[in-house]
Amino acid sequence: MIENQDIIIISNQMLNDHYWTSKQYITMELIKNYRVLYVEANYSFGKMLTGLMGKKWPVTPFGKLYIKNQNLSILTPYPRLPFRNHFRWIGWLNQKLLLKKIRSTIKKLNYKNPILWTFLHQTADLVGKLKESISIYHCVDDWPILLSMANMGRTNRIREDEIALTSSVDIIFRVSSNLLSRLKIPNPILFDMPNGVDIDLFNPRQYSDDLVKHDMKNLSRPIIGFSGTIGKWIDIELIIQIAKCYKNGSIVLIGLNENNPNIDKLQNLNNIYFLGMKSREEVPEYISNFDVCLMPFNRTKIGEGLLPLKMFEYLALGKPVVATSSKVLKQFSDVLYLANDTDTFLEHIKNAITNHNSEYSDFRRDYVLKYSWGNRVNDYLSKIQEFINRK
Repeated sequence: MIENQDIIIISNQMLNDHYWTSKQYITMELIKNYRVLYVEANYSFGKMLTGLMGKKWPVTPFGKLYIKNQNLSILTPYPRLPFRNHFRWIGWLNQKLLLKKIRSTIKKLNYKNPILWTFLHQTADLVGKLKESISIYHCVDDWPILLSMANMGRTNRIREDEIALTSSVDIIFRVSSNLLSRLKIPNPILFDMPNGVDIDLFNPRQYSDDLVKHDMKNLSRPIIGFSGTIGKWIDIELIIQIAKCYKNGSIVLIGLNENNPNIDKLQNLNNIYFLGMKSREEVPEYISNFDVCLMPFNRTKIGEGLLPLKMFEYLALGKPVVATSSKVLKQFSDVLYLANDTDTFLEHIKNAITNHNSEYSDFRRDYVLKYSWGNRVNDYLSKIQEFINRK
């Protein structure tokens, strides 16, 4: 284990976000042995104004440092200037403001030669300027495609920032082999490290089949469910076909609608239920009541590159999972029902319902135990230690 090392995590989420992703889970594991400065999303002036008007968003116009305990400090930076992914000079200025805030914070916390671990694609100008011992870029999404799809930037501008970052850091972790595949990155610094799972929170023994959430109590079986973001990479037409095939069942969607242009097509089907966003603690309670879990991705570049957190969460609860087949997902074919077309997808749902039993459920959970966040973080630290040994 790496000893006496402080760590700076630069995230694109608030630490207490409604739904956790890898950044929060990794941080919670690291603080068991290290001092960590968690740098929250430096949210935009637009969101700050929304907060000032009474919407649910934290408002800290000048930034804030909160020392939660001996090993965890949380920095909320200055709000970022808008259009950072559209114009180079705005991105540069945002990084300068962020760098200034982090520098003053680590001086106050007395961090010496910390590990710089960034999840933000636009942080190349921070690398080498914090007296860090090691710099890491942890790539969790295809930002040039994803952000431009959400009208949050220009693809080429975002790609330039990511190229600058990957050219600057010592180590790169990516959750899917599809990510950064267009770049020529030397193998010694690039590691494919899939997401992990909270095996305690997503433990089927904690959830009884008799305890059904209030908004699912009267739903007919089978319950075929999806948990996650309903983005443009979700195949709405496939969900429609599932609903039509299982007219006497229930199709349950929990999560955020991320501007999927086709989602209105689902409104006319009376066996599709949108239950909205749920807290992190509630999500496994809902999934535990699903008979089959879905990963209905379309054939876009984003859809074919996804290796989402939800897959590990489904499997940790022992649930059968039917997914659109992709090169990335084929490595998990032992525990997934993979389909190349709609007919096969529907047939797999039928088989998943028919063949599901406790033996298969235990097999799926046992399979993903190695992806616990404790094990994941040990894997990250092992790669970091290997780099230190080579220096």
